Order: sequence, then C-alpha cells, then structure tokens
Amino acid sequence: MKNLSGYPRLIGLAWLVFLLISPCHADGLSSLIKINPSPNRLASPLVVGYIDFPPLYETINRQPQGILVDVSSEVFDRLDVISKSLPMPTKRLFSSLKTGLVQLWCGIRIEELQPYVWTGTVPLHQLTLNLYSVTPQQEITQLHQLEGKSVILLMGYKYGGWGDFIRGKQNKIKYIEVKSHADAVRLLKTRRFDFLLNYQAPMNAELAETPIANISFHTVDQLDIVFNVSKKTKDGQALLQKLEQTLSQLIQEGKVTIQ
Repeated sequence: MKNLSGYPRLIGLAWLVFLLISPCHADGLSSLIKINPSPNRLASPLVVGYIDFPPLYETINRQPQGILVDVSSEVFDRLDVISKSLPMPTKRLFSSLKTGLVQLWCGIRIEELQPYVWTGTVPLHQLTLNLYSVTPQQEITQLHQLEGKSVILLMGYKYGGWGDFIRGKQNKIKYIEVKSHADAVRLLKTRRFDFLLNYQAPMNAELAETPIANISFHTVDQLDIVFNVSKKTKDGQALLQKLEQTLSQLIQEGKVTIQ
C-alpha cells in the first residue's frame, strides 16, 4: 500500500501555484505579496468616471486618452493612487456618483450633484462655452437675449445653467438636442437654426474634421473643470484635499500646465 502522508503537502503546493497563475486570481496576487506599499495608496483602485469629450476625454483602443487624462494621471502618479477609468453616458455617470459606484469625476460644478459630491476649486482645465452661427446674428451676452431664437444643444449637457434656461418652456426658445458634435455641426450647416451652443475644445476638434465656411462664434461663459468626489467614498473629503494639494504643487513645479 502506498504512503499517502505527503499528499496534503503536494495538494497545498498545487493550490498555491494555481492561485499565482490563474487569471481570475490575478487581482488577489497583491494581497498575497506585500512589498512596502505606499501609505498614500488606496486599498482598491479609485474608480474614475468620464464622458467621451474629445480632446479632453476619449476612448482609443479601449483606453482613456486626452487632456484631462494627462493632468489627472500626473496627480495620481504623485500620490501613488491606482485608478480605473470607466466611460459612460452623462446620466449614468451622475447616478453612479450619487451611489458611489463612481468615486471621482473631473468635470464642472453641477448643482444637482452638490448633495452627493464634494466639489473642488482648483481647475484642471477651463472650458470655454461659445455660441456658433453661420448666419449674421446679434451677439448674445445675456440669457434672455435668446428668447425667440433657435438653438442646437448636445443631449445631456447642462452648459453651466445655459442649458436649463434654453430648455425652459417659459423662455420661448426653439431648440433641438442631438447626440454628437458631428450631428450638431451638420445641423448648423443647414441654416435651420440660429445658434449652436457648444464647448470650444470639442468643437475645434470637430471643425478640423468638418470645416464650415463663414462660421462665427462668441464666448458666453467660461467654466472650470475640477475634481468631484462622491460622498459615498471613504474619507472622500481628505481624498479631495490631497488631490487638490497635489495638483497645485504640480502646477507650481511646472510639471502640469492648465489649458
């Protein structure tokens, strides 16, 4: 009869090897091997939500790229924070911030989110909001001047309060909402609408692909993009403070340039 006394040890060794090489246990590898982790490192990856918004954020080959990715990555690297970025539509991003499924969003201050997020004040980028036209128009400097006009909007965009005013039925503004910047530019070219309200950065990118003759624009607002941390995030206020302090330090050192 064979001696079975060594079998339990062999089985244990085989199980350890399985844990180390199995893809489904790859995330558990860090819990098996601890090599002087940084005191700044979070226990799990920081979930960062974003909206495709070239050239600030866009998904290329399943990876986030863009101006805000570059700036936030510098901050994360300095803090030794591991992040996981998830693209999603605006409504889903906002609901995920409220529930804590998304812990961080780099975006403008949104009033409806204030009960659910801590919003920073140090800008990662400044958004320029313009009104575009292909027909001669009066320059708009105040919201009420849009009454009786027709405006193209991007679906889901708040535009720092301009969107809510334009969508308000009491303000008697004809508007249409489209799904993409390309759709907005195509509709503007038809001259059926007086204005297109859009942010300058993505509009510049779209006009580089689809130029429009005789297009004009004027700036109506400038909005800061800042860190927004979900209040469901553990020690979220402390995290926001660290993110902003680090961003300010990188700016002072010249490692980050705010556009």
